[in-house]
Amino acid sequence: MTHNIAMSYHASDEEKSVFNNILNDIDFVLKNSVILLISIPLNKETQGLIGKRELELMKSDAILINVARGDIIIEKDLYEHLSTHPEFSAGIDAWWIEPFKYGKFEIHYPFFELPNFLGSPHNSSVVPNSLVDGAKQAATNVKRYINNETIKGLIKN
Repeated sequence: MTHNIAMSYHASDEEKSVFNNILNDIDFVLKNSVILLISIPLNKETQGLIGKRELELMKSDAILINVARGDIIIEKDLYEHLSTHPEFSAGIDAWWIEPFKYGKFEIHYPFFELPNFLGSPHNSSVVPNSLVDGAKQAATNVKRYINNETIKGLIKN
């Protein structure tokens, strides 16, 4: 049986209805999560939110995924935890210092030597085809506008 655990300080009633539990107790969330997905804004409350203490609370075989901002996790603590807990895994696409630039590593990043780590650039969805397709769609919509045709993908507010 799958259970969803969510933590939100500002969840609406509609958001709360999506999950079995909405909790404000980060320790409970850390102790009970098999997979922890971090997708929160970076602010004074969240900077350095996950460090050594929080990682030690997590299950030994948990998976930590950060798709938010790098500063939310203290990277040196995560590296140490991954190095000493081989059953623990992490997937990161947001970094304190971006190791990727133009598809190449700009700095040596020891995380990539760990077998229980997966990393990708935060802009991994930006691939050559997506840029070309976006440009084609924009050009097509300009032509549609000039010809008084319906613009595709138009968002009205």
